[in-house]
Amino acid sequence: MDQETLLAAVLLADVVGSTPLYERIGDDAALQQVSHCLDTMREIVAKHGGDFIYSKGDDILSLFESPEMALRAVCQISHQLTKGPLSARIGLHFGAVIRARGAIFGDVVNVTARLSTTANPGEVLISQSFCEALSPRSRKGLRLLDKMALKGKQEFFDVYTLWSDDGAPGTQITSHGATTDRRSVLPRQIHLVIRYRDQLRSCRNGESVTIGRSAECDIIVERPWVSRSHAAFTILNGRARLLERSSSGTFVSMGLGHEVFVRREDIILFGSGVISPGVKSALDEAQLLHYEIVSD
Repeated sequence: MDQETLLAAVLLADVVGSTPLYERIGDDAALQQVSHCLDTMREIVAKHGGDFIYSKGDDILSLFESPEMALRAVCQISHQLTKGPLSARIGLHFGAVIRARGAIFGDVVNVTARLSTTANPGEVLISQSFCEALSPRSRKGLRLLDKMALKGKQEFFDVYTLWSDDGAPGTQITSHGATTDRRSVLPRQIHLVIRYRDQLRSCRNGESVTIGRSAECDIIVERPWVSRSHAAFTILNGRARLLERSSSGTFVSMGLGHEVFVRREDIILFGSGVISPGVKSALDEAQLLHYEIVSD
């Protein structure tokens, strides 16, 4: 099999908003608009020297020899999509990829996909390695968004985004409907308190509290559906998070009137709430952990 390894910038743009569009205007008209959106992104990629790899459903995967070219393409895509009913979640990463059989493979591709999945509609998430590969002038168009845990990765990643057109950092981070505005907000000094039966733990910025079936965890939940290392609470940059790493998932309620399910991803926590590892909190066998975010 012919293959080559090369350093490249990888762009993945996933169109969002198509489901309500199909419901609102019908299949034929919606398909036409989605196809037009995908064609527009492909044209922009080609215009800026990118190589279209493939499209799966409502996304496009592209390769660029130069991060500068990829950044210019993304800026134009972001601007262009503000004019229509559709938007895109976009991820940008840079590193070594394997090109073979008309596709690209490797960790860089996987991380790019995770960045795209994590992004909000209309948002671009950019990796540290992509940022470092840019010229100093181009880096001025980016800002550090946060440290994030990406699926399948043990370490946290510095993730960047674009400054908005008016120069104000208006990007939001959303996790299953929970949103926080980062516009001109400085990190708060907070700590997190977690209670499970007679076990009580707390953590502050840069610390974490692990939960799971293993005796090595800070909070031990001895149930067969709970993974040995199920999840962890942590605080980074003034935000509380749940880092979910289990095979069975975790149900999270933040007092919003509904419960969300997360598995092998991170979710930002607000106020106070309840998490139930593995099973819905309403079930009799549920093991409920109560958390509270307290301002210092």
